Amino acid sequence: MSYFAIATTRFEEMLAFYRDHLGLEVISEFARPKARGAFIRLSGDSRMELIDATRQSKPMRLEPTADDRLHIVIETNDIEGFARDRNLSEPQLTSWGAKVVELRDPDGISVWVLEWMDKKKQATD
Repeated sequence: MSYFAIATTRFEEMLAFYRDHLGLEVISEFARPKARGAFIRLSGDSRMELIDATRQSKPMRLEPTADDRLHIVIETNDIEGFARDRNLSEPQLTSWGAKVVELRDPDGISVWVLEWMDKKKQATD
């Protein structure tokens, strides 16, 4: 997979959430009369594109996303530092070997920041 894209009518809020609140790198942004968006690095080579649905030449049908079918997972090697630096809740240890901070972005999409406790176990699961 090269990257995935999320279309939103809350482009500024979503960009601020990922860039400012989570401190993720904005790789590039574009703004044209009928298109606006940004590419964001999640971790390693993983990227996400945010698309401003209000600036598309073809109207986009967007449904509420507050169900849990989609999780954006951001891996880190220092979950405590990541959470502390961003004033997030304390990481919780899972039964499957990771520490996780769960939150939702402005569109209601589930975002998990996690650190694997046993790197060898994670690689073989």
